[in-house]
Amino acid sequence: MGNTHVTGDVRYVNKPAESVFELFSDFSKFADRLPEDKKEKVTITRDTILANTQGMQMGVKVTKREAPTLIVMEQYGTVPFAFNLNLHIRPLEEGCELQLELDAELSMMIKMMLGGKLKDFVDQFTTQLAEGLNR
Repeated sequence: MGNTHVTGDVRYVNKPAESVFELFSDFSKFADRLPEDKKEKVTITRDTILANTQGMQMGVKVTKREAPTLIVMEQYGTVPFAFNLNLHIRPLEEGCELQLELDAELSMMIKMMLGGKLKDFVDQFTTQLAEGLNR
């Protein structure tokens, strides 16, 4: 197993850092936003999101909060590898910036399969978060 570190691109959000932090520091606020056909497959608490998919329970749980700039999450459920996901929120005069950092313990086989796709995933996920928040 080897550590893989991915730093995602920075994305602008037109909301104050405090508002963004508040939203992501309590996952239960996402429960009402789930599509109806996904609600029975996802369990959400204040600290965890757990999805049942392809016979596995994959999710994240919050392990650290530093208002309003950092939320640290780690794997939760039967995820096939250990990881930490850091959500950095940087306050600006107007709005804030979001950036994700992923640290994963990947076997050589998983690392070969995923290759450079982890960076693409982190960037795409950050972009989708920012677009959703900017609406």
